[in-house]
Amino acid sequence: MSVKIFVRLFLSALIAFLSYAGWAYYANSLVTDDHQILVKAALVQGIYSGSITLFFTLLLEVSFRKFGANVYCLPLVMPTINARHTPKNRCSTLETFQASLEFSEQKCKGTCLPGELISPLPALVIQSVLVIAVNVFFETPNLWLTVAPSILFSAIYGYIYSFALARKTH
Repeated sequence: MSVKIFVRLFLSALIAFLSYAGWAYYANSLVTDDHQILVKAALVQGIYSGSITLFFTLLLEVSFRKFGANVYCLPLVMPTINARHTPKNRCSTLETFQASLEFSEQKCKGTCLPGELISPLPALVIQSVLVIAVNVFFETPNLWLTVAPSILFSAIYGYIYSFALARKTH
């Protein structure tokens, strides 16, 4: 891992740690004056947020390296079957499938998505599943209202980060 990537990962985690620790300290100071409880809440939330941000940002880096430089056709995000992959004895099913893929490719010319729109999705899906699972496990009463901001801000962060990486590579 390069020094630049390590610095980006560290700074992202540090900003998340400080922001969410500060928020947790403030939010809990509204209901208690006990300094130990406030510090504990701040550390728990800060460490969790810093850790998940570190993991999320690492996934963004990996996903961007895999998807960021590519362009994906809207109707088909799959490779086409070509002569190298078909058996020697052609069958009508494969030929029909091949013709369908080629037709779809022709139809989507000019309507493709850049990879930086796709690269945040794996990290966002994993983060969303984790935050929902944790809240289901702890029986959060208002699940969707609780997790929606986390998923929304993760998506915003993921796309900003992905676009920033794309800008650096272009």
